[in-house]
Amino acid sequence: MKKIVSLAAIVLGLNFTACKEKSKDSGSKANQHTAVIVFVSGQDAKVVSTRGQQNAAKGMTLIETDKLLTGAKSQVDILLPNKILLRIDRNSTIEIREFGIGENGAQSDKIYLAKGSAFAKVKKLQPNSAFAIQTPTIVAGVRGTQFLTEADERGGGKVAVSEGKVAVNSQSGATQDVTEGNQTTVAQGGALSAGKFDAATQAKLKDLSQVTKYSDSDLSWFENILQDQQAAIDKAGGTQKIQEMIEQNNQKIEDQKKQTEQKIGDIKGQTDSKIQDMKKATEDKMNAPTEAVEEQKRKREELFNKMKPGGGLPK
Repeated sequence: MKKIVSLAAIVLGLNFTACKEKSKDSGSKANQHTAVIVFVSGQDAKVVSTRGQQNAAKGMTLIETDKLLTGAKSQVDILLPNKILLRIDRNSTIEIREFGIGENGAQSDKIYLAKGSAFAKVKKLQPNSAFAIQTPTIVAGVRGTQFLTEADERGGGKVAVSEGKVAVNSQSGATQDVTEGNQTTVAQGGALSAGKFDAATQAKLKDLSQVTKYSDSDLSWFENILQDQQAAIDKAGGTQKIQEMIEQNNQKIEDQKKQTEQKIGDIKGQTDSKIQDMKKATEDKMNAPTEAVEEQKRKREELFNKMKPGGGLPK
């Protein structure tokens, strides 16, 4: 039987904001860390930041205040330090509220899910570390679990736990512990309704939980990116340097993507030309016998006409 993981307390609204500000003021957060995109499906996922808007791409790094918007055909997987994995579903919007690394190595991450769905796989974190997904009506904070969070722009939502345990508090003051195999639905007014996974939840979990299938070898290249970024950040000591590094990295990825698309276009053009040449050669081969038959027919008709009375045959 799987061990149920103890979770951090849930805080809401102003209390959550106040705690965030307090942690900043106390100096407990020595620096920021980054995240890296490990997978993108579809072509309509965007990263919006102070650096502008870019198409989401594998290898692109994210920092605090960045937003990720997925379209109707896109999903995005994100890797954070300590092997925290997120899959952001279609038609979703998230904002990175906090990516913090304390002087003692404690990690503090807060992701705001404005709308849509997100699945998180969080391995057991070290003491004083925390991970939270906040929606317009709830905040789910964990130290080690796998769970689905959904939110809509009207205040409704859902939390479903596939491993571990999550305590959910709503703005209405209602509280509920959600255990493995169960979900709680949040009404627009904040009322909580507990139950087993419904069919929609099971389908969503089956899709989004694929993010848990990455092996260590799959993630090693992306973890190296995070380590290199963190080393540079620690050495530079400032968010401006972070933004410069991220901008350079993301621009390089964008350039590589354009070069790849250009190469694909060139290959396609060459292929289309070869196909046309092959088509013409095939048509020529197919037409050759027809032309020969027509020529023989013409000669026979000429001969036949000559054999007719007055056709011009020699006497």
